[in-house]
Amino acid sequence: MLVVLSIFMIFADIRYSAFSAIRPYLTLIVTPIQVVVNTPQKIFYWSSEHLASREGLVNDNNKLNAEVLMLRSQLQKLNALRAENVRLRELLDASQRVDEKIVMAEVIGFDQNAYSHKILIDKGFSSGAYVGQAVLDATGVLGQVVETAAYSSRVLLIADASHFVPVQLSRTGFRSILSGTGDLKKMTLLSVPHSVDIKKGDILTTSGLDERFPSGYPVGVVRSVAHVPGKAYADIDVVPLAQLGRSRHVMLIDPPQVER
Repeated sequence: MLVVLSIFMIFADIRYSAFSAIRPYLTLIVTPIQVVVNTPQKIFYWSSEHLASREGLVNDNNKLNAEVLMLRSQLQKLNALRAENVRLRELLDASQRVDEKIVMAEVIGFDQNAYSHKILIDKGFSSGAYVGQAVLDATGVLGQVVETAAYSSRVLLIADASHFVPVQLSRTGFRSILSGTGDLKKMTLLSVPHSVDIKKGDILTTSGLDERFPSGYPVGVVRSVAHVPGKAYADIDVVPLAQLGRSRHVMLIDPPQVER
């Protein structure tokens, strides 16, 4: 019945324009229905576009993050190369101030023994290295060679607890022995009477008395001076000037007419 009525109304509207006067009002009735019918489709399209744009933003963000990481890694490498270049220039400047014969070497390893501070360098007896040879970096005395092979040598750092260096106070000329403590950032000046003129910031250099370390090379700087009542000597803490554990390039010093 409804189908027949619908067909009749369509025919009457097309043939005689029977509903032309009320068509605008019918549109008001039909519009909400059209909105309800079209809303799911619009939601679907909006969701598709939104998800697509969000996915694109996520992809772009991931690409940017990857590029940032790459640029940061390149910057770190550039900074490392710049720092290495500065160290090499410092080492070159230091080598020009050394009167003795020198052999340049590179650190290739560290001793894994927690009770011993040693490094491995890429020069051995084939390059002239020998046991007892003094080793320096760009800022000070690093240690001495204690073992050699054909193409490598082992160096005992001055901060090792078994290492001792004869030194003198640059400001006054006072001489003593600088002992390692096992701490790469701390050494101890031995047998310093309370009456000795020594203060924080004083520079200690090699005295040359052991005929192993040539005289005049910087070893450390006084960090603290403590006079403890009842003790025969003052407690003197010294910070090594060499970059112990961090130097990559070093110098082997060969004094003239050295006896091996």
